[in-house]
Amino acid sequence: MSKARLVRASNGQSVRGRAGIERPKGRAVTDPFFDHTQTIDVLGILQVLRRRKWLIATVVLVGTLAAGMYGKQLTPEYTATASIMIEPEESQVIDVEAVRQGLSLDQTGTLGTQMRLLQTPAFAARVMEDLDLFNTPAYNPTLEEADVNELPLKVGEPFKSFLSWLPDEWLIATGLAQTNEPLLESEAPALLRERAVGRFLGDLEVANDIGSYILSVSFTSPRREQSALIANRIAEIYVDERLQGRLIATDRASLWLRDRLNEMQEEVQKAEASVEQFRARNDLLDSEGVTLNEQELSSLNGELIVARGELAQLQAQIDLIRQLQRSGQGLDAIAEVMSSPVIVRLRDQETQLLREEAEAASLYGERHPRMALIQREREQLAGTIDTEVERVVRNLQNQAQVAATRIRTIENELNGITAVNVRDREAEVRLRELERQAEASRELYEAFLQRFKETSEQIDLIESDVRIVSVATPPVSASTPGTKLFAAAGFVVSFVLATGIALLLERMDRGLRNAREVEASLGLPTIGLVPKLDKLKRKQRPHQYLLEKPLSAYAEAVRAVYMAVKLSSVDHPPKVILVTSSLPQEGKTTLAVSLAAFVARSHKRVLLIDLDLRHPSVHRELSFEISSGLVEYMANDRTLEEIIHHDLETKLDFLPIKGQTTDPTDLLESHKMRELIAQCRESYDYVVIDSAPLLSVTDTRIATMLADKVVFALQWGETIEGAAIDSIEILNSVNADVVGTVLTQVDLKKHAQYDYGDIGQYYNKSQAYYVN
Repeated sequence: MSKARLVRASNGQSVRGRAGIERPKGRAVTDPFFDHTQTIDVLGILQVLRRRKWLIATVVLVGTLAAGMYGKQLTPEYTATASIMIEPEESQVIDVEAVRQGLSLDQTGTLGTQMRLLQTPAFAARVMEDLDLFNTPAYNPTLEEADVNELPLKVGEPFKSFLSWLPDEWLIATGLAQTNEPLLESEAPALLRERAVGRFLGDLEVANDIGSYILSVSFTSPRREQSALIANRIAEIYVDERLQGRLIATDRASLWLRDRLNEMQEEVQKAEASVEQFRARNDLLDSEGVTLNEQELSSLNGELIVARGELAQLQAQIDLIRQLQRSGQGLDAIAEVMSSPVIVRLRDQETQLLREEAEAASLYGERHPRMALIQREREQLAGTIDTEVERVVRNLQNQAQVAATRIRTIENELNGITAVNVRDREAEVRLRELERQAEASRELYEAFLQRFKETSEQIDLIESDVRIVSVATPPVSASTPGTKLFAAAGFVVSFVLATGIALLLERMDRGLRNAREVEASLGLPTIGLVPKLDKLKRKQRPHQYLLEKPLSAYAEAVRAVYMAVKLSSVDHPPKVILVTSSLPQEGKTTLAVSLAAFVARSHKRVLLIDLDLRHPSVHRELSFEISSGLVEYMANDRTLEEIIHHDLETKLDFLPIKGQTTDPTDLLESHKMRELIAQCRESYDYVVIDSAPLLSVTDTRIATMLADKVVFALQWGETIEGAAIDSIEILNSVNADVVGTVLTQVDLKKHAQYDYGDIGQYYNKSQAYYVN
């Protein structure tokens, strides 16, 4: 499984990836969950499942068997269902809110509320009492010898039988159960009753199909007949309680209306009496909506207008007379003068005198005494006319004064009436308020009276707003799933669980397993996949197997490592090869010995040097007992010929380590060590060095300076990516020339089956070429 991804630059050149290691250009890594386009890699997931097939098979087998056995032990239960319909139309004869109103299906949550009411402990207890279920073994723990003080579990019923086998302390510690409080003997009946109701509610289910007014009441019981009986009885009691509740509510509303009507009648009477008293107290008696003060004010306004008109007319006549008098003109044109009887008679007399004067003048002449007498009579008559005209003028003036006096009187009365009328207006505002209050009280009283009459008349017509539309019948088949269904469910659940576990383990597995992973993570090629040898003879070592089976897959893998090292620098073939790893037990010593043995078998002079100064193991790998080694030579206690041993079986020489040194780094950095390696270069074709693990000690950092090439060993599936990356960073820091990596202890069969995408996947097809 891939643990990292290749970091690729936009220009296609190699870039530094995680841990600063340079990734090779053009490489990619396959991930079992996602491909390079970040989409789900189905093939990769299938490969993971294939790698974990035995884990998955085990979990599926155990889960399926456990589910099947559990289903077989379950007692068959039967579920009967009764249907209740809530009337969608509310045939209300009266409209009294919250009095006898039935269910309002337009209100949000009404159906949910009724479903909850059917599942309340109080309703369940009424049904159980009606059917005497508290005295049956199914709902009375004492009859089935149950412990009142048993530990209450916080899980569903299907798991209680399984968890009941676990210790109470463990259940309490994990939170699956809660501790029981000390129980008094007097509390036991109430607790038993509560548990019986809880068990009853656990067997009851109320459901509603969205968009319908039907509630399905289902009850589950081990007995067919009992399940139908209880389901029907629940529906019947619910319908009866709904009807009784509406009747009680209507009676209560009727009584409340009667009491309220009496109070409201008194309120109406008081309100109307207050109106009349206020009207009388403020003299607001009206006629056709107009008060007496308003009528009087209107009459005075009319009189005032008439008086002002008359005064204006008289004043105009007086002004005209004064104007005529000032101009010296006669007043005969004045209407009042012309209409005066006295003046008319005097004018007639004046006319008669003129006629007589004319006759006398024609008979007697101008100087006749008769003419003088007539003239004197005319003068007297003219004076009388003037006097009468003056009297008429004075009369008009008197009339004008009278009119002005009348106007002032009317105005004074009008001012008084206006002040009174303002007070009346203010009183009318209060009067209208009292009238509105009285009217509102009267209307409310009449409405309540009407509703009271309707309620009283309709009590006998009230029906339940719910009814049973189908009764429950004893079910023919069990509602609980059978053994096969449980086994199938167990198979599916366990398979999903096993798959999740497999994927999780694969994600958590940080061990490097294939060449592409190693190359993507470390930026180094994998030069060999060394198989794990499981069928060695007693006390046989891997290098001995290599010599015995030169055509085996193991020998071929070591040959591939040798050829990769040899061809890593054609112009300057490497002679000193250092083999190292990240941590101990990753197969570096076995690889070093096998590589040296393989090269020696090719008639090359090979020296194997053990530079793991803290934990030497080359001589043990070769099954040699030694008395001296490198440390003694560096201390000048032995000569080089004395410490170099020869293995007749492999035909290679090796330089072991026997003694200990207090400062390994000083020894490796010494001039004598460099001289030793230089001398070995001259004497041997190849020098293979087995060094200490990179992450354990710092010795290998010094040792790499003595070598031409470095081979980095990784244990297949065990060496984690982080350790490998840290080790390569150490090698890069000392400028070590790393040829590549070698995966050791590889299970080639699994590797090929898992289809990791490297050369190992062709192992099965290449077995004909190996003699293992």
